[in-house]
Amino acid sequence: MKIQILLFASLKEAAQTSQIELELPAGSRVRDALELLKTRAPQLEKWLPHVRLALREEYANPNDELREGDELALIPPVSGGNFEPLIEVVETPLSLDELRARVAAQIGGKAGAFCTFLGVVRDHSRDENGVLHDDISFLEYEAYGAMARREMQKIALEAHEKWGAFVAISHRVGTLQIGEASVAIVAATPHRGESFEACRYAIEELKIRVPIWKKEVAKSGVWWVESGANASEKS
Repeated sequence: MKIQILLFASLKEAAQTSQIELELPAGSRVRDALELLKTRAPQLEKWLPHVRLALREEYANPNDELREGDELALIPPVSGGNFEPLIEVVETPLSLDELRARVAAQIGGKAGAFCTFLGVVRDHSRDENGVLHDDISFLEYEAYGAMARREMQKIALEAHEKWGAFVAISHRVGTLQIGEASVAIVAATPHRGESFEACRYAIEELKIRVPIWKKEVAKSGVWWVESGANASEKS
């Protein structure tokens, strides 16, 4: 299949073109396109750890699957070095290590502390009537994707304003089994105290404000946990 790599600003100047066509096997993912791009345009390799990715006009991650005719945009850091949070709503498994590495690549040596949070699916929860169930089988997460990403970005920018934190948030949707990660957060700051505050702020505000819902499926019943409700019970 063929896809187009779209380049802007400094990337376009480095490659001396705004588009590069790549041919990849069916089933390839964004990371495969980036690896091939390194051979087609080696002058871009030094930039790749610092760019954001957009696929079908939505921010993407390296695990996203490509389709015939896709346009994969490589977005360089905004002018002036302004902070732009790494925000994702994805259907693929989360990697906290990968998210932390991406934050580190984005901010260079600015951080002296990284605080991370990983929310995972547990095997027990309370239903809408407060009854405890210890036989959860799996969860299903659903999001209002565009609004969820926008609200998560606001939260990250608020944390940046309050504590100077560089925050990344990745939330998974779809069916998740017991022990799988539903949300990953990284907060990087010059000092440890601010990183703790920013990370806690991000997860607490996410649970209240972001339109993401989960259906808890237990052997003894099925129920939805509404966005912003029962926040202390949400994983």
